[in-house]
Amino acid sequence: MSADETAGVAEEAAVGILDTPHAGGKIIRGSVLRAGGYAAGLALSILAAALMTRHLGVTRWGGYVTVLSLVSIVGSLSEAGMSAIGVREYVVLTGEDRDRVLRNLLGLRLFITLLGIGGAVIFAVAAGYRSDLVLGTLIAGVALLFTAAQQTVSVPLSGSLRLGLVSALDFARQAAFVALVVALVAVGAGLLPFLAAPLPVAVLVLAVTIPFVRGLVPLWPSFELREWGRVLRLTVAYAAVTAVGTIYVSITVILISLVGSGRETGYYGASFRIISVVAVLPLLLVGSAFPLLARVAADDVERHRYARQRLLEVSLIVGGWAALSLSLGASFAIDVVAGSKFDPSVGVLQVQAWMLIGTFLAVAMGFVLLSLRRHTALLVANGLALATSVALTLALVPGHGAKGAAVAAVTGESTLALLYAVTLFRGAWDEPWSRVFPAVFAGIGLSLALLLVPGLRDVPLVLAATGVYFGTLVVTRSIPPELAAALLAWRGDG
Repeated sequence: MSADETAGVAEEAAVGILDTPHAGGKIIRGSVLRAGGYAAGLALSILAAALMTRHLGVTRWGGYVTVLSLVSIVGSLSEAGMSAIGVREYVVLTGEDRDRVLRNLLGLRLFITLLGIGGAVIFAVAAGYRSDLVLGTLIAGVALLFTAAQQTVSVPLSGSLRLGLVSALDFARQAAFVALVVALVAVGAGLLPFLAAPLPVAVLVLAVTIPFVRGLVPLWPSFELREWGRVLRLTVAYAAVTAVGTIYVSITVILISLVGSGRETGYYGASFRIISVVAVLPLLLVGSAFPLLARVAADDVERHRYARQRLLEVSLIVGGWAALSLSLGASFAIDVVAGSKFDPSVGVLQVQAWMLIGTFLAVAMGFVLLSLRRHTALLVANGLALATSVALTLALVPGHGAKGAAVAAVTGESTLALLYAVTLFRGAWDEPWSRVFPAVFAGIGLSLALLLVPGLRDVPLVLAATGVYFGTLVVTRSIPPELAAALLAWRGDG
């Protein structure tokens, strides 16, 4: 058997897990691994953020978050849903067709990233950013180039549900970044080195990833214009969706830096940084299930419907708990991450935390719609959410500062989730998953009543609220039974 044939057999064996009854349990356990790995990395990230905010101060921290948001927009424009599209094509194509798509996907993504880096630097200059912020934008953009390559060649790991390895690579990225931040704080570095820190980390993670995917995915990009056209036809609609979706989340930071003060940008930046860290969780949880959704979307309607139902139930439950916990624990979170100089950020986070319910639901419904190839509907919904967020930010920031931006963010995310729901269900509000709504919001309401208990604040308040919230869900039998079954079967996963 030739090397190519051997690789093909290995690929098909890896993807074949999606066609077995074991896929659901593997996805649940993989999601737990990814969330657990991210939580471990998050603990390190909190340490890094706490060190940076105290070291940089309010104004320089505002500059750091501004550049980070600008580069994030570039990353979304270059990623543009290509990783998700790559996973979808990986699980439905075979042989040379699969390799051709992935090679050109890599080439196209690197090309778009380079264009985005140039655009970001031009914007930073035109907006009058300081020279260190402009240079930082360039260096962070180069780091993004290596990250784009790593994410693209990692497609087979997600497509074959090797989620433990994906989690380990994610943790390695966070751990390396935090170690570098600690070193920079120790030597008293200025703002620019912190902006440059992602570059060596991105190079390291790419180098570690390559041995795991060698033979499963082409490692060299292709620049075939005809094939690029084919790839673009697969990705352009969802690319626009992803770009618009991320822009409307990050646009509040950019707009507040233009129409607000440096201090208000810093206060909002502290809240936004915490929210952006937590908002990664739905991507990890739902992204783990996407290969299955893509595999069964066309051929097994009932299995797709069942997976969708459970996915939305879990997303609503976890999103409700995340919003509740972060709002009640806002004072503690800001104190740990940013310190007393950022006390005005507490009120901002108390408001902005509630966008997480919309975030978890929007991410889940977005992946479901992507698996059904409903690209136009996704684009329209994200465009309307962007318009809502921009209009409210411009209207509220001049008079209400960072809190106004928080209200705009919550409204934009809620708008997106509602539009996705209208698109997906078309008035069929009797879907089984919708029955979880009353239990979730009853749990939130009962938990908020704990604010009336004298002396119950911060961590004790969050723990008590968590107990009341999940207690309500248990009593109302609103937690999907598959979760416990999958976790109990962990040892039998092989």
